[in-house]
Amino acid sequence: MKRIFAGRSSETADLILLILASQNIAAQKRPGPEGIDIMTSVEQAAAAKLQVAAYFKENQAGEKPLPALPVGTSGFTTPAAFVIMGVLTAIHIGINMSGTRWEHILAYGASAMYIHQGETFRAITALFLHSDTAHLLGNLAGIFVFAGPVIRLSGYGTGPFFLLFAATCGNLINARFHGTALLSIGASTAVMAAAGGLAAFQMTQKGPMRKRDRIMPIIAGATLMAFLSHGENTDVWAHVFGFLCGVTSGVFFFPLTATCRHPAREPIALAITLVILAAALTAGYTTTPMP
Repeated sequence: MKRIFAGRSSETADLILLILASQNIAAQKRPGPEGIDIMTSVEQAAAAKLQVAAYFKENQAGEKPLPALPVGTSGFTTPAAFVIMGVLTAIHIGINMSGTRWEHILAYGASAMYIHQGETFRAITALFLHSDTAHLLGNLAGIFVFAGPVIRLSGYGTGPFFLLFAATCGNLINARFHGTALLSIGASTAVMAAAGGLAAFQMTQKGPMRKRDRIMPIIAGATLMAFLSHGENTDVWAHVFGFLCGVTSGVFFFPLTATCRHPAREPIALAITLVILAAALTAGYTTTPMP
């Protein structure tokens, strides 16, 4: 092992380890006489120094990113994911209290027959409907586990945009696949899209990764998808197409977000996402208004 950094604070050492881990460079920290030292193999020492230097130069950071470290290392705690969970819960409670659950499912569910007739807004509105509380709770857990890390990796605006785009594509493809014999609801397509996005993120990481290691995230994600795609009323193909759309979109999405770091990126992406949602809800209400 070779020492590449010496005398660092605990926070800085943790950040350096996180940077190196994202580039598949093995490293460890050890107590030193003046702080914490960072050690890595002799073969990876030069690459490790370049990656850390590039990170701090790109972020004009020095020690500035350190306050964000506790948040950045936790993939589950992102406010945007909790907002999405809150919206889904509020919609479910509101519909149940109104006693019009089935009417909403018929009006805004992903009916393949109506989608083929041009009501493509259903591919979006169906994501916010759930058959019962157990269905909702399962998807809330999925959002917490999978969508949270996607939003953390990308941003509070681009993350929800990615999830909405991939899930909508998954529902549209699913409707096309089934012909007219389909009525699907639930955020599980978005959950599987998030799982696919995480697999794509691992695949697109730079560094000395073998070809086999590029495929392993897909295998792991597909296995997880199969494990979660059980149940009497589960739309398995919605899960499959959601996952595949997440992988396909993520392969292009994550490298693009890594290169586009404009300060206005997140607000613009969030605004676009909200406009798309508002347009879908407006189209749904004007096409099939609830009594």
